[in-house]
Amino acid sequence: MPTRHFLAAPESLSQQVAKSLLGMDGEVTLLVTPTAGAGRNIAAALKAAGRDAPQTCQPMQALLPERDDLASNVEQSLAWSEAIEQATQGTRHSLFWKRDPRTLAERLKAGRNFCRLNNRLTEAGLCPTAIKLPTQLKGGFEEDRWSAITMLHEDYLKRLGTWGLQDPNQLRLRETESPTRPIERLVIAAVPDLPSIFQNYIEALEATGATVDLLIWNPSSANEASFDSLGRPIPEIWNQRFIDLAEEQLHVAASARDEAETALTHLLESPSAHLVVVDPKLHTALSGEIRSRGYEAYRPEGQSLILSEAAKLALGWDEFRSSKDLRQLRRLVELPAFCRALDTKNLILQSDALAAIDHLLGKTIAETLDAAWAAATTPPENANSHEAIVQRSVHRLLSAVGACLRSSAMELLEAAFPKDMRPESAERLLELGHELKRSPALKRLKHIPSQVFIHAILSEQLLSPAPEQSITLNGWLEAAWLGQEPLVLCGLIEGQVPQTSDGDSFLPDSICAALGMSCNAQSLARDSYLLSALLSSRSKDRIHLSFSKYNNDGEPNRPSRLLLRTSSAELPQRIKKVTLPESSSRARPRRQTSWRWQLPDTITPLEKISPTQFEKYLSCPFRFCLDNILRLDSGPEASHEMNAAVFGEMIHRTLENFSRAIIPSGEEMLQLGEQEIRKQVQRLLEEEALRLFGPKPAPAVRVQLANAATRLHAFARVQAGCFAEGWFIIAAERKLEAEGNDNLQVGTLKLSGMIDRIDQHAETGALRIMDYKTFSSLKKPAEKHIGPHSHNWLPEAQLELPSGKTKNWISLQLPLYRKILEHWHPKETGAHRPETAYFVLPSDPSESGIYIFDELSEESVYEAAQACAEMVAARITSGVFWPPQPFRGSWDDPLAPLFTNGAPKNCIHPDSISQLKGETA
Repeated sequence: MPTRHFLAAPESLSQQVAKSLLGMDGEVTLLVTPTAGAGRNIAAALKAAGRDAPQTCQPMQALLPERDDLASNVEQSLAWSEAIEQATQGTRHSLFWKRDPRTLAERLKAGRNFCRLNNRLTEAGLCPTAIKLPTQLKGGFEEDRWSAITMLHEDYLKRLGTWGLQDPNQLRLRETESPTRPIERLVIAAVPDLPSIFQNYIEALEATGATVDLLIWNPSSANEASFDSLGRPIPEIWNQRFIDLAEEQLHVAASARDEAETALTHLLESPSAHLVVVDPKLHTALSGEIRSRGYEAYRPEGQSLILSEAAKLALGWDEFRSSKDLRQLRRLVELPAFCRALDTKNLILQSDALAAIDHLLGKTIAETLDAAWAAATTPPENANSHEAIVQRSVHRLLSAVGACLRSSAMELLEAAFPKDMRPESAERLLELGHELKRSPALKRLKHIPSQVFIHAILSEQLLSPAPEQSITLNGWLEAAWLGQEPLVLCGLIEGQVPQTSDGDSFLPDSICAALGMSCNAQSLARDSYLLSALLSSRSKDRIHLSFSKYNNDGEPNRPSRLLLRTSSAELPQRIKKVTLPESSSRARPRRQTSWRWQLPDTITPLEKISPTQFEKYLSCPFRFCLDNILRLDSGPEASHEMNAAVFGEMIHRTLENFSRAIIPSGEEMLQLGEQEIRKQVQRLLEEEALRLFGPKPAPAVRVQLANAATRLHAFARVQAGCFAEGWFIIAAERKLEAEGNDNLQVGTLKLSGMIDRIDQHAETGALRIMDYKTFSSLKKPAEKHIGPHSHNWLPEAQLELPSGKTKNWISLQLPLYRKILEHWHPKETGAHRPETAYFVLPSDPSESGIYIFDELSEESVYEAAQACAEMVAARITSGVFWPPQPFRGSWDDPLAPLFTNGAPKNCIHPDSISQLKGETA
């Protein structure tokens, strides 16, 4: 039997273990610690005493002999996967209730589960092929299932053997029977959950004459009989013990953010304090709070390799090569390394690549690479318009991607990260790739399947030293080894402390104890013991515990049952403490820095304006400045269907082409009937759709095209009636240029704009302006131009209607279109007051029609619109873009992030506010 040594000195556990090692006779061959962090702390204590640390490892690692033929995690999963694939239907039916794993990814996932099962059995000294089933598993379906597992395991071992590989768990079991590692003295240092297999290993070592010492941490001076022969806390004793926790040591937070803030406040009160994070879901909130305090968050276990840019590039490229999905390509373009890899000689700017892919996803609605090529428009060689520049970027991106399609993920990684500037993540990925290529399990394959590569990097961690000015996020099992400094423990919730395992399809908790395996009762005893020991090792003011009512995702948490381990007299107050609602420490996000948004040093003054831009200024002058002065705009968002702008533009282009085709016929167009008009617009729509989306539009786009056809058929009906009334089209998409001799001004600003359509009456010669609208529901011109007076912020926008009602101008589009028409046709508009109207094509075809802006026929209303336009132009010329107005759109405010934590005046630099008010030059 091993010799047990109880450590109860009032000093850190690592110091106590180091002193025990120094006091032992002879050299320690192997030191077993519960975590790697514990080993590092013991080594530091020994170094301070002038001694080198012995070889150190964790329990299951101690049982594994050093060999070159050990099967890796990937190779084990592949062997299980092939065994599953070749198993009989009856065997698979016994193992998988609902559906057999059919794809490689599904079989690898099942293989991981069998590896986990094998690992758990091995910790108890068991093997699937030699397991003695407890009574509750004998007979019926369960016995058939374990028989199937036995056969599958035998096939798994044979497949590893054909590859010349050894199963690590089989070697561990053999090591406990006949140790191969020469050990004279084994020391197990305060491992509260030592696997049962160690009982066999210790007996085998002692049979060879080796000495085995068990060091057991016992600061609470618990009875030695409360620990078993392996130094583990006995559940029957520890699961009933009270935990000496004072009320003032426990903090209950309303949310994860509140808990993070309180924990950091306590931590920073003592510079030497340690932070322990029991619930991993708190990492995000704590990391954010740590950064806001001017520190870096550090995780000793490392960062997941799969989250690195290099891993995202490799895995994303494999997925894109097989799917050709443009959304996957969009995620790749977001990685700077991907753009470097596409063309190493002539670098593609990431901004250009993002504009190109957003154009494909948001404008052409292409879903695949082939669809993108079909929908891509050949760019004009010398054109410098925004559209032509984007089209050239599209062609360059598609060409570069097409040229790289034959490159593997490994080749793309090497191109993206040259040898002399390769980060550790890329280096490790390339190493893993080469290891997989050399694996005997994969030699027969020409290419490494992406599912296998994902499996290989899934559990890989990148270890790095802690940066300066960092705060370490220690795990629960590290808490005992962090010295005697003050301790802050966060996230004490059920499921984490104690750690519970529920829903195992092969080993439910009810049978684990019968098999001698770790179970929930043992986990509860371990965590009860550790929390008691931590509280006993420090004074009450040097340990702070907390949990939050809700996690970072807004889901409710349950407090750890250990927090309720108190006397009957104190229990009501403790329950009240952990269950009563807690108020948040803040009602809204706090501004963490003194940063304020500022205007650029120089602003190019606006010299021209369109009628539609007046609406933006009347809506919010500040947003007008960002959109039209500073040109702060975003690309089109990816979509599976056309957005309202693209849909409306497509119908506008179709109707423009219709008008241009018939204008040369003059008044002869009045003879066109509904059927002929319908045929023409249907043909033109199909041509426009082919130009925009290629020959194979996405399914959602095809539905929208059918909707557009329905609207255009309604247009044919209304237009035929318009021709019958004597109105014929004289201009389509006529543009007023800001430059040249025939310009028009509003105040000092030159007016420019495009009028959808101008009609003339064959008998009277009167003119009518029409603007096409594709609203989802019917909206008449007055609704879009005149709003309630309650929204008024500009006195000159106030409008007194002839009816006596006080309203407010919210748009000046049609009044300014009339001004342009009078400028172009002074004779005709002088003889007959022109009409202004919407040609509305809503979702409901029965509501399609021409709706006249009757209110604008009143001269006082028209003059009020011109006066409002003059004032807006004067303010723009004077550089007045204040005050910001509330966002009244149907969607989220795109500027909401700018105004986070307060009103605009609290988020914008005072100098910029003065400039926006026009107070500075």
